[in-house]
Amino acid sequence: MTLIELMVAMALTSLLLTLLLHFYRDMEWWNQDINKSQVKAFQIFYVQNRLSDILSHAVSPRTEEKDFFFYTSQDVNGLLKPNNPSLVFTYNFGPNRDPLFANHVLGRLYVDVDDNLRLATLPSPKFWPSLASLRMKNEILMEGIESLAFNFYIPPPKERSLVGNKAPQGSSNKDSYPLADIQPADSWEHSEWKSEYNQLPAMIKIILKAKERKEPITLIYPFPFSDFTIIYNK
Repeated sequence: MTLIELMVAMALTSLLLTLLLHFYRDMEWWNQDINKSQVKAFQIFYVQNRLSDILSHAVSPRTEEKDFFFYTSQDVNGLLKPNNPSLVFTYNFGPNRDPLFANHVLGRLYVDVDDNLRLATLPSPKFWPSLASLRMKNEILMEGIESLAFNFYIPPPKERSLVGNKAPQGSSNKDSYPLADIQPADSWEHSEWKSEYNQLPAMIKIILKAKERKEPITLIYPFPFSDFTIIYNK
């Protein structure tokens, strides 16, 4: 009887251990899946907040004509992933111990050949002639990006600000500083922005196609210092 009891106890113990190990394996798999989801969610949250902070400080040609840059560009000497545009813009970096990266700086948002969404920051071009070598800060905002696209919003004529028809600061005659004829579409039909426009759009839409994601990541930001004003009707 003692031997039979021992064998039954061993069988029950083995069954219990099997169930516990199976449960532990499932818990470990769930934890890994949750951690991956949290990492992906954190990456999107980080990109959202980082770009919100940067683009909200994009400078306007109305007040910073000499430092103003805002346009899309294609491949630059193999820096960009093929068939993906980049956005070049001036923004206010704020205070910094390094005077070259304080206040106005030049940024480029792009996807590199290794599928990384990057933000390259350079000193304002007004400092370039006095520099022996051009310095740059280049940070990775998100990995695993397959494609990047931009859309720009311009309100219809009835909602456009009259400021857009005035000459930039420092120009005594608006006819001496003509602005490009930007056709308002009241939609997101503008996929590129030329430097000749010399203006900020009302809003920008950034579309990111990431690996292991079925739906693209769409981020929309307004430009507080844009000359285009959107009027919302009730």
